[in-house]
Amino acid sequence: MKLLKLEFFKCRHRKILLVCAAVLAVELIWMGAFFTRQDAEDLKWGWMLLLYNLSMVDAIILPISVATLASRNCELEHKGGTWKLLETMAAPGQLYAAKLSWGALVLAVLLIIRSALFLAVGMYQGFQGVIPWGRFGLFTLISWAVSIMVYALQQGLSLRFTNQAAALVCGIAGSFLGILSMLFPPALIRCVPWGYYGLLALVDMDWDAATRITTFSWRWPEGADLILLFLWAAVFLAVGRTLFVRKEV
Repeated sequence: MKLLKLEFFKCRHRKILLVCAAVLAVELIWMGAFFTRQDAEDLKWGWMLLLYNLSMVDAIILPISVATLASRNCELEHKGGTWKLLETMAAPGQLYAAKLSWGALVLAVLLIIRSALFLAVGMYQGFQGVIPWGRFGLFTLISWAVSIMVYALQQGLSLRFTNQAAALVCGIAGSFLGILSMLFPPALIRCVPWGYYGLLALVDMDWDAATRITTFSWRWPEGADLILLFLWAAVFLAVGRTLFVRKEV
């Protein structure tokens, strides 16, 4: 607990709030621009349309956002050369866990606020039907779980390399692959960690080429895909922790 408090103390001047505010602003502007272009026929899908497009926005925005948060949290020790000092106070594994817990809490707060904002947007727009509180809660949980998996990868890179460009380039590539993977068949998406934002989406879209009509329907994530998500996370955690513990300081 003391190490976790230290992480928050160290990051108080790292502009973390500004990064999170930027993520929320970009998603709000993006979705706002999207809904202004929809007609009444499209907006009848309301909550489904919102959650489907939030999955796409997550696949674009969150990989680079998670990479930025991990980099901001880890680069301070690299710049200050304080790893040796810290490891006289706590074991490397404890330091790794503290930084991971910091990321998990920051992402949880960010995504809860994001969901609350878009629930408010949906109610303001007067979307038809009952507000899908449970779906929004599950969507938030899935977004958080996928983001933690990606954060484990990014934290491993940020701790391994002094130059944070490597981690940030990975985040940028993840954003590109995240949205591109939504065009892949599910078997290929499962091989792309950032593609799980779309793979675990709670809404399916079907476009009829003959009638040129788009329809949406609710879906539940496949159990096998959830297991694969946890396996990806376990691999990134195990590899990242091992490399950090063995890192020369």
